[in-house]
Amino acid sequence: MENISKVFKALSDETRLKILVLSSKRNICQKGMSKFLGISDSAVSQHIKVLKEAGILKGTKEGYFVFYSVDKEAFNQCVSFINFIKGNPIDIFIEDDDLNSINNIGCKSNCKSINKCCKKGGF
Repeated sequence: MENISKVFKALSDETRLKILVLSSKRNICQKGMSKFLGISDSAVSQHIKVLKEAGILKGTKEGYFVFYSVDKEAFNQCVSFINFIKGNPIDIFIEDDDLNSINNIGCKSNCKSINKCCKKGGF
């Protein structure tokens, strides 16, 4: 679950999304990203660092340059997670015991006090 969280955090920035779009279409170096996006090399470097730490961007050194590409396998976990949330069960995210305890949650006193019981579909 921690890896998925890192990926979603990395995806929460528009510039990082643009970097991913660029690097998904072709291998591109940091300087190329910087020129295309119109931002400084150091800003691109910081975004690359976040994307690499999340495991969704990988670099391949060729001579003096590092060319970046998207690690598509990392996104497969995110797709599986989203499918789980949508209701297509995948057992890798929640243990059976945790799932049973989620299903057996009772009403809380504050829920009842405002006459909107969660069990009766009041929310």
